[in-house]
Amino acid sequence: MSTSILARRAGLMALSLAAITAPAAAQQPAPAGPGLTMEQAVAAARENNPDMQATRNDAVASRAAVRAARADFLPSANASAGFGYTASGVQRFGSEVFGERPEYYSSNWNVGLSYDLSGAKLLQPRIARAQEQATTTRIAGYEANLEMQVRQQYLTALQAGEVAAQAQREVERTREHERLANAKLEVGSGTPLDVRRAQVERGRAEATLVQQQNTYETELLRLGLLMGVDLPQGTPLSSRFELFEPRWTADDLVRMALENNPNLLTARANTTAAQTQVRAARSAYLPSLSFQVGMTGSVYSAGDINPLVQQQLSGMQGAYASCNENNALRAAVGLSTTNCAVFDTSDPAVQDAVRRQVEAGNPNFPFGYERQPLQASMSISLPLFDGLSRERRIQEARVAESDARLAVTAQEQRLRSDVRGGLLSLQTAYRTAALQREVAANAAEELRMARERFRLGAATSLEVTDAQTRLAEAERAVIDAVYTYHKSLAALEALVSRSLR
Repeated sequence: MSTSILARRAGLMALSLAAITAPAAAQQPAPAGPGLTMEQAVAAARENNPDMQATRNDAVASRAAVRAARADFLPSANASAGFGYTASGVQRFGSEVFGERPEYYSSNWNVGLSYDLSGAKLLQPRIARAQEQATTTRIAGYEANLEMQVRQQYLTALQAGEVAAQAQREVERTREHERLANAKLEVGSGTPLDVRRAQVERGRAEATLVQQQNTYETELLRLGLLMGVDLPQGTPLSSRFELFEPRWTADDLVRMALENNPNLLTARANTTAAQTQVRAARSAYLPSLSFQVGMTGSVYSAGDINPLVQQQLSGMQGAYASCNENNALRAAVGLSTTNCAVFDTSDPAVQDAVRRQVEAGNPNFPFGYERQPLQASMSISLPLFDGLSRERRIQEARVAESDARLAVTAQEQRLRSDVRGGLLSLQTAYRTAALQREVAANAAEELRMARERFRLGAATSLEVTDAQTRLAEAERAVIDAVYTYHKSLAALEALVSRSLR
């Protein structure tokens, strides 16, 4: 054998050994930024998710309803004040004319207390507390559902990252095969067809890698949307999970779910609230009491007292004439006379006295109030017939209660079925993952043997590419099986509302 042939074969063997011993996966640069764990993602979603925050706002309204129901047992107090104006003019009442009246300014105030008591008011605090409890459990259920969505999406993104890493390993394997095919072509033991076939496989692997990297970034965006934050591109997910054989019994898991599942607790709280609504509807047959007490004050002041003075003087003129006539009669019969000077309106002193009297009787505006006597009243009302409206409301409340009870029953049945089915899915996923790992190990050994045969010239490049394809499919099947297990476990944890890891 010539020296040149030996040299070429030695070079080919060196290249082949270098290709076989090359690392299976390229080392990718670590993404910038700290890693994100699943618990950190869940905590961020609880804090920042807009829908979660909007749901929590319902608790504020329910607590306010409880406080208002309790405060409704206190009496209601009110105070009011008013001001008025009446222009001057002739006052008429129907066909009666009362003469010229001056302009008037008026003001008034009122202070009162009222208290109402009924059967509905007595039950309102209980209704409000039941509704608050229903709201609290509903918020807890929404939070549990959000947590499950975040965990599932975290696992989906983590799975996409694993698939992208597998695609990167596949690219490196195809590149190694391409280098080996080129090396064999250079030493004369290979063919251009082997090189082209290797290049085709490498191109397919690179296209798959680009698609899987895009899928990973898309799943990260969806995770950030659930968290209510913007995740930086390439954020690493640092949580890792191990497979373990599920050893729980279905009965134990069902018991935990019936005790802790937030959706079931919400349905039970709705039933309690519906029962309270039935009692509230029945309270319409009870009597109601009403108490009122109040004080008022008012002022009615003339803007111009001259018309009032003139009216007073006109009346005194008639009294002056009558007094003089009476004195003449008394003098004729020898009786003593009275002093008519006090009615003489021509006397300025009398005019001044009348003006002072009118001024004193005209209250000051706006605060010259005259308080009215205290007023108090009590009434009792007993509903007799309202066109069967009470009966309709009671029946509606009973139907709502029955619907709530049936919803609890349906939720319990669904929960039992979901828990048992979830456990079966988890057990199946565990066994599938173990089998897929065996398949992947055999596929890796097949690829190693195919490469060795190709290096020695005992196999074509087609055998190598077929082995690479089968290994890639087996690795993706392992990833799918493993994450199907973890997702099934997360779904089961959501049903029983506790950690099972």
